[in-house]
This record gives sequence, structure tokens and C-alpha cells, in this order.
Amino acid sequence: MKTIDLSREMTVVRAGLTAPFFTWLAMVTFAVVAFTLTASAPMLGDTTWADAARVGTGWWMTTFGGETAIGGVPVSLMPLTFTIIVVYVSYMLFRKREVARWSEVVTAGITQALVVALLGVLIRPNGAWWPAIFGAFALGFGSALCAARHELIHVSWWDAAKPRLRYLLVVLTLLACLVLVVAIALGWSRITQIHGYYLTGVLGGAGLVVLQLAYLPVGAVWALAWLLGAGFAVGTGTEFSSLGVESAPLPAIPIFGALPQVSDGSPWIVAGVCVIFAALAVVNTRREQAALGVTLKNTAVATLATSLVLAVLSLMASGAIGPQNMAEVGPVAAEVFGYALAVIGLPYMAATLFAHSTTHTFIRTKFTEARERRQDTKAESEPDDVEPEPRQDGQ
Repeated sequence: MKTIDLSREMTVVRAGLTAPFFTWLAMVTFAVVAFTLTASAPMLGDTTWADAARVGTGWWMTTFGGETAIGGVPVSLMPLTFTIIVVYVSYMLFRKREVARWSEVVTAGITQALVVALLGVLIRPNGAWWPAIFGAFALGFGSALCAARHELIHVSWWDAAKPRLRYLLVVLTLLACLVLVVAIALGWSRITQIHGYYLTGVLGGAGLVVLQLAYLPVGAVWALAWLLGAGFAVGTGTEFSSLGVESAPLPAIPIFGALPQVSDGSPWIVAGVCVIFAALAVVNTRREQAALGVTLKNTAVATLATSLVLAVLSLMASGAIGPQNMAEVGPVAAEVFGYALAVIGLPYMAATLFAHSTTHTFIRTKFTEARERRQDTKAESEPDDVEPEPRQDGQ
């Protein structure tokens, strides 16, 4: 009798359980500790530890794209720090387990989706948490696929474009971190001033800092959207972009002190980004030895993939942090995609074309041909020298 060996799938299941479960445990613990420190506050009323655990679970659901309601306030903005932890830990565990089959990749996605579904059904957090099931499947599937990419993905045009894609993403990451650090440094006095409004003591202040650190990568994505000119919103009717800032009264959240002040914008910043990626294209092209057509194809794939990555990140960095006006925060994914193609893709593609040796040879050849044609035309326009008639004897 033939038996079905599921040992590999069970190994993947154990690996897939780890990251979602422990992030849930951490976020619920944070919520319970915060409740313990503020249990005597009159505004909490009859709130119990079970309610605090339900709030923590609802917050955890937003890690995977779900929505929760805390005190009747809708929250759907993803705490990307925890999302990154889930993806990275899952990726490392799947890689350690040597995931190498499509069935194992699908098992990883189903496992993480079932964890979310089971905890959601058992604890029943407030809000529309169920989209987190699909988000968990996507994260589990994606992290397992990345771990098994060398065995499962064999696409020549993708492999050829990966070096350029890697350079683009590294430069974008550095720019995002730089802009975020500069923004925090410039707004530090406002950040500390707002933080001082909360008379929560040392532990409460530390909890407020940890809460904001959970959303720090969101700030990096917003910084990129600002840098590209697409901008982002912090409430309905607001726009924060390097091309102009329109603000409105904002909630007293310390990190909002790093937001740029109202201004007409600085278009030179977008121009500077174009120059940076044009220079990167020149460096990348001079290091390659591929034909012009192949190089342009690799460049097109890399820039399109980069724009898609930025659009997905923008979607993950947008959502709601409150009712009414605060139901709309973050960048618009479609706008970020378009601006990325214009600000990153066009300069990068144009610089690649002009920096390639084939283009240089073509231009030199055309200049040489034009110079030769001018010389030939000049020679044809000059009259031929007339030879003098021979002198006759006796004259």
C-alpha cells in the first residue's frame, strides 16, 4: 500500500507558525501591560484584561492588513515593523528548512492564514479583521517563495535584471532612511514638545515610544513618497510632498512633529532625485558588457519592478488611524507608481541609453560621417585650378 509522505509539509507548518504566533504574543503582551499601567484611569471604565487581549489581537490583525476598532476608533494602518519581523523570521525559517517545492510554498501561506483565522475566531477582536487572513497567506506564500526562489524560479530575463533591481532598491532604502532621519532631526523640538504633553511617567513614555517605533517603517515609505513628489496625506484634505505642503490640524502624536511645514514646495528636490538615478544608471551601464538591447531590457524590467515594489509598500503604508479625517492617511499607491516611473524610470532609462558604448560608437560614427560630408561638399564647391596655356616660341 502506497503511503503519502507529509513530513516535509509538517516541517513547513512548524516553521510557518512561529513568526505569527510570537508576534501575536508580543503585541497582546504589550496591550495587557499598557492596560495594567493605566487600569485606574476613569476613562477605561469596566475594561478587563480580556478586553485588553482583544485589543492587542485586533492590533496584531493590522499587521497582516486587517482592521480593528480601539475604543470605537477604526485603525487599519499596518505596523510595518512587526510585518517586517514576520516576513524576515518566516523567510529565515523556511530557508533553514530548505523549502524547495510549490506544495511547501502553498503550505506556508495556508499555515499563516490559518493562524490568523483561528485566533480571530477564538478571540473575536473588534473591527473587520478578516482581510488579515488573505494578507497572512500572501506574506507566508511570499516569504516561502523567496526562500525557495533558486529552486522554483528560473526566468532568464528576471535573473539578468536582478543586479540593477538590487542597486535601485538599495539606493531607495538609503534615501528613505536619510530623509526620515533628517525629518526627525529637524522636527525634534516639536516631537519632544508633543511627547511632553502626555503625563504618563517613565513606563508610559517608554510605551509611547515603542508604539511609534512599530510604525517607523511607515515613516520611511512616506519619506520616499515625499521625495518622489507623489506625497502622502495625514488626514483628508492634506498633502505632504516635496512639490508643496498643505496641512490641517493633526492629532497630538509625537512623530507628527517631523512632518514638513506648509510651503510651496522645492521642485529641485525631485530634480536631484532624477540626477541621482541617472548617475546610478551610468555606473551600472559602464560595469556591464551586454549588448544595448539586452541592457535596455534589463533596465526596463528593473525600473518596472521597482515601481511595483514602491506601489505595494505605499499600499501597506496607508490606512486609517481614526474616524472622519483620520480615516485617510498615507500615499496613494497608483500615484507613487506613476511618479516612480517618471522620476526614477525615465532618467534611469535615458542615462542607460546614452552611457552605453554602442550609443557612443553610433554618435562618433555619425559625427565622422557628417564631418566627411561637409569636407566633400566643400571640395566640390571649390573651382578646379585652370592650367596656364603654354607659351609659344618667339612670343
